[in-house]
Amino acid sequence: MPLALLAAASGARTWAGVAALSRRTPARLFAAGELVYDKVPTVPSRITPPLLLGRIAAGALVGAGVGSRARRNRAGSAILGGLVAFASAHVTYRMRRALGRRLPPMAAALVEDAIVVGTAWAGAELLRRSDYSR
Repeated sequence: MPLALLAAASGARTWAGVAALSRRTPARLFAAGELVYDKVPTVPSRITPPLLLGRIAAGALVGAGVGSRARRNRAGSAILGGLVAFASAHVTYRMRRALGRRLPPMAAALVEDAIVVGTAWAGAELLRRSDYSR
């Protein structure tokens, strides 16, 4: 469950899951910067190949990290994390578009941000509280 939540967060915002998992200042700064940058109207779609590849890579990184903490196969966990991030990027892209038809663009973006940050936080908390993260 932590892997799915953290990788899903990275599918929506590349650095969200990584920052929640690592808790290091540089990752958190990148995550915060991404939240701001996402609001710029000229930002390309998250499902364009280069941006989607970065989200998949972030999901794989999160998967490997969770797999390591859980003493599970890191490669398998990385593949699963990448797949979850891929799916999440597409689902959250469609969700944001649907929200944008009902809310002003900035409001839609902020609702999505709240969901992403909550998902990343929940994944990190579940990982922290689980027996295998100690």
